Amino acid sequence: MIEATPSKAPYPVDAFLKPSAKECSTIAMEACRVTVDLPCNIPVRVALFFDGTNNNLYRDKDGTRVGLINPDTKEPASVDPVQLKPEEASHSNVARLFSTFPGDKRTQGYFPYYIAGVGTPFAEIGELTETDDGKAFAKGGQARIVWGLLQVLNAINGTSGGSKPLYDDTEVGKLAQSYVNNVGRVERDVENRQNVRVTHRAWFKPHLEKLKAELASRPKPIIPSITISVFGFSRGAAEAAAFCHFFAELLDGGELIGIPSSIDFLGVFDIVATVGMSDSAGRTTIIPRAFFDGHWAWAGRLLRPLPSCVKAGRHYVAAHEQRMNFPLTQIRSESGGFIEVFFPGVHSDVGGGYAPGEYGKGRGAQSAMLSQIPLAYMYQAAREAGVPLKPFSELEERDQLDFLVGEELASAWTAYTKELGRHGSFLTKHMELYYRWRAARLTSLENTDSFKASSPQAQEDMRSSNNMLRGDLEALTVRKPMTGRRDDGQDQPFRPSDLSRINHWQYYRAQNFQPLDKWEKWALDIFEKHEPLPAEVARFFDDYVHDSLAGFYLAGAVTEFDKRVAVEKARAKRASRRSDFDKKVVALSDKVLAVQQKQKDNLPLTKEEQALFDEAKTGTPFPIMTDSDTADMRSVLIKTQTDTRREGGGYLLRRSFYPQEGFFIRESINEDELERAPTELALPDKTAADTVTYEFIWSDNLIGDLAINTGEPIFGAEERMLA
Repeated sequence: MIEATPSKAPYPVDAFLKPSAKECSTIAMEACRVTVDLPCNIPVRVALFFDGTNNNLYRDKDGTRVGLINPDTKEPASVDPVQLKPEEASHSNVARLFSTFPGDKRTQGYFPYYIAGVGTPFAEIGELTETDDGKAFAKGGQARIVWGLLQVLNAINGTSGGSKPLYDDTEVGKLAQSYVNNVGRVERDVENRQNVRVTHRAWFKPHLEKLKAELASRPKPIIPSITISVFGFSRGAAEAAAFCHFFAELLDGGELIGIPSSIDFLGVFDIVATVGMSDSAGRTTIIPRAFFDGHWAWAGRLLRPLPSCVKAGRHYVAAHEQRMNFPLTQIRSESGGFIEVFFPGVHSDVGGGYAPGEYGKGRGAQSAMLSQIPLAYMYQAAREAGVPLKPFSELEERDQLDFLVGEELASAWTAYTKELGRHGSFLTKHMELYYRWRAARLTSLENTDSFKASSPQAQEDMRSSNNMLRGDLEALTVRKPMTGRRDDGQDQPFRPSDLSRINHWQYYRAQNFQPLDKWEKWALDIFEKHEPLPAEVARFFDDYVHDSLAGFYLAGAVTEFDKRVAVEKARAKRASRRSDFDKKVVALSDKVLAVQQKQKDNLPLTKEEQALFDEAKTGTPFPIMTDSDTADMRSVLIKTQTDTRREGGGYLLRRSFYPQEGFFIRESINEDELERAPTELALPDKTAADTVTYEFIWSDNLIGDLAINTGEPIFGAEERMLA
C-alpha cells in the first residue's frame, strides 16, 4: 500500500535536516566500524546514482553542451558550455543527492558513482550525444546497470589497496557493452558438445575470479563488508531497482566473493520502466497489453519482489502524473523496510528536473521548486537508514542552495496537505483536488501569474492542452448515456476534424459508443459539480505543480540539442523537400546568421536582433511549435497514437500502475487500492505518533543528545534538566 503524503513541509530545511539523536548514533557507530584497526580493516561503501531519462548533471547544472557528431572523426564537435546561474539549473534530485556523498574518502572505502540518464551523453559506455532511442525506448539502460556493477568491483579492489583499477574507464565501458551483446546468447560448448546459454552469473564469473585473485595477493587491508546504497529517478529508478536484482544474483549466501554484502538503502523517485514498447502502445493498439507493458529485457526483474539483500528504502510516487507513456511500477518487498509514499505533483515535481520558472512554476529560485520537498525527505530517510551522506551543515554553500525550501512553498504545501485530511494515501483524493483545480482553470488558466510568466512556447503548450481538455469533457458528456450498443442508423457523435480538439483516447471511445468507465464517471462528476478549492490550495497548483502532459512531446524538438539537430536536418534538405515547418526553421536560422554577420561587421542591432543574437550565443533559436505543425513532425508510429504533438490520452485517463494481471484486459494487482474513494475509509489513518518506533541508543552525553534531538540549545537543555 502506498502511504500518505507527509503533512509537514521541511521548512526551514536546516532545522528539518538537523541530525537527530538516532542519526548521530548511527553515524557514530558507522565511524567506529570504519576506523577500527585502520588501515587493516576497511569496509566498502558504494553509492550509485542512476539519473532519469533526459536528465544529465553535467548539462543541467554545469551547462555542458555536446556537439553533433562529425561524420569524419565520429566524435562530437566542440560546443561552448552555458554558464548557468544557480537559479537556472535543472539537475534532478538524484544529481543533488550525489553531491552529498563523500567523494574524497576513497582510501577509507567510500565510492560514489553517477550514471547519466538514458538518452543523454554517457561517454563511459560509448554514448557520445543525446539519443532518441534512449529517450523513447531506454536504450542503454542495461549497459548502465552493468557499468554500475563493474564499478562495485573496482571499489572493492581500490579499497584493498590496488594501485590501479581492476578495469579502467575504457575497459568498463567496453565490458558493459559486451555484456549487453552476449548475455542471453546461445554459445557452443565444444568440450561438452552442447549449446549453452550465457547467463548473468556465468558472464561475471571470470571478473569475480580476477577480483578474488587481486584481493588474495594483498592480505591487508581486510574488507569485512560491502554495503551499497542505490538511488534513481524515472528510468534511472527502474535501473536502480533492477541493479538490486542483478547484484543479488551474484551473491552466494549473502556474500560476494566471500565478503558479507548488502544494499542498505534503495531510494527511488517515481519508477517508470517503459523499456521496449510502452504501455501506451498496448492501450491504443490491438496488440494484447501483456506484450506491450514496457517491462522488456532487464526491466522484467522489477515485477519480482526485491531481493532480501535490500534492507530498507523509499519510493516516492507522483500522485498527479497521468501520461500513458509514464506508467508507474510499484515495488514489492518482503522485508517490510521498503516504503512507498505519495507526493503531490507530476513526475519531475517529485524527482526533479525542471528549472525554476519553467512553465511559470517555482519562479525565482531553487527553493521554490516543489521537487525540493521529496528531495529533503529522501535525504533524511537515507541518512536515518545509515547512508553516509554528509550532514546538511557540512555541504558546500552551492550544494546547500539545491536543498532549500522557501516559505511560500511551505505555506502552500501545508494548505494542500490540510485539504487532503486523513486521505493522503488515496490516489483519488489527490486527483480530486487536481481535477477541481483544472475545472476552475478551464476558463481562467491564462489569467494566472504562472501562465503569464511562461515562455511563448510553454504558453502555446498549456493553452492547446487546456483546449483539448475541453474537448475531452465534451466527449465524456456525450458518452455519459451510452450503453455500449449502437442503435440502428445512429450517427457517430464526432467527425475526423474533431481530433484537433479531442484526444485520440476519448475520440475513439465516443465513436465506438463505449460507456464511461468507473474513473471517467468519477472524474466527470467532479467537473460537473465544480467545487472551488481554498485559495491557498489553488495557489499550490497554480505556482508549483507542472503540466507534464502539455510539456511532453511525441513530436518536435525538446532539448537544445534536439533543436540543433532539427536545424541541421532542415538546412540539409533541398528547398523543394522541406516541410512547412522546415521552412520556418530555415527562415529563423537564416535570420540568426544574418544577425551574427551584422554583429561581426560592427553594425547596430535592433532590440529584437540583439535578443536573437544573445540567445544564439548559448542556445538555438527555434520557431514556436503548434499542433498545426503536427503533420510535419510525426512519424508513422506516432500517428497511431495522436493527432497532436502530445500523446493522445489526456487528463481524464488514470495512470497505469504495475505489476498488472490479465492478458487482453489488464489491471494493476492493486486496482482496488488505487480506485478506492475516501468515503470507503473505515478507520482514520495512523498519525505519526501512532506509528513511531522506539530504539535504544547509546549516549555518552544524554543532555547534549536530547538537545540535538529537540533542536534546543544545549545550555537550555542543561538548565531544564537541572531545574
